[in-house]
Amino acid sequence: MKISVAMCTYRGERYITQQLNSILEQELGVDEIIICDDCSTDSTIKICQSILEKSNLSYKIVCNEVNMGFARNFYQAISLCTGDIIFFCDQDDIWLTNKTKEMIKVFMNNQDALLVFSNAYVTDEDLNIKGDLYNSLGFKNEFLKNQENAFKKLLNDNYVTGATSAIKRELLDFVGDLQNGWAHDYWFAIVAALYGGLVSIEEPLIYYRQHSSNTIGIGKKYGVTKIKQLFSKSQTKGNRENQYAELRLPLLRYLYKYMENRNLNPEYYLSLKESIVFWDKRKNFSKQGIIKNLLVVLKGAIHHDQINNRNTNKPLIKDFIKAIALSNRDK
Repeated sequence: MKISVAMCTYRGERYITQQLNSILEQELGVDEIIICDDCSTDSTIKICQSILEKSNLSYKIVCNEVNMGFARNFYQAISLCTGDIIFFCDQDDIWLTNKTKEMIKVFMNNQDALLVFSNAYVTDEDLNIKGDLYNSLGFKNEFLKNQENAFKKLLNDNYVTGATSAIKRELLDFVGDLQNGWAHDYWFAIVAALYGGLVSIEEPLIYYRQHSSNTIGIGKKYGVTKIKQLFSKSQTKGNRENQYAELRLPLLRYLYKYMENRNLNPEYYLSLKESIVFWDKRKNFSKQGIIKNLLVVLKGAIHHDQINNRNTNKPLIKDFIKAIALSNRDK
């Protein structure tokens, strides 16, 4: 079973040595590393070249001529991998030495597995452990009690982190158009769940580093800064807190088109329709007043809509906050 690692880099000189060394020190070695660099202006490429040329690994370093952005660059890296199992890898984390061994074991013992993901130690930039990833994401083992529930919970909120994931090559046959707006880890998890192949490992297998330069990381909790962003009228790309249904509905509708004419479990279609209805009721939060927004929230609370359609803690309270903050934003 050939093992590939797909890594994207961008100005990662500060942490890339630790990440690469942790891959090279795996108890079960990998066979190839594919690195796609998105126009770094620091020493990232030089460091990667220096480390990998001293190893016995097959590797390829691609230097983009123009900045592709994380998603396109990541898909490029995956497309260049030749392994049976492809591990997703960030540039600033550290793998525990048993990561590949434990994940490959799951693939070998579960023929249906298409995507395997694990827990992680969440750390600061100096690797001081601040908690675990599953707890930060609100993930519970019961989410995967069956694949129908796994899919439903994924529609609510993503609980699969790319840096902890590995896929079987066959999953690439199902994912379709990768330039679809979905975050890469979210989309791969959704498709794996649709085809009954999503598996988790409760044991933390990486140190998941959080720092100010993260391209993608864990969303911040509802603190003062987040609340200020939410109540800001700014609709800039970076102010995602000021958006709600605007982010969800296009993705869910794309998924609905993807699922059309596929022979899938009927429960998946019912769950998706329920999710679309939930977010469709909130699409006008920014165009109408507080009273109308709060009525939507209250009616939903009667039917437990917030609990059924969000994995987050205190979903009803957060729905109320969004309803108030976004009212009349676009008037």
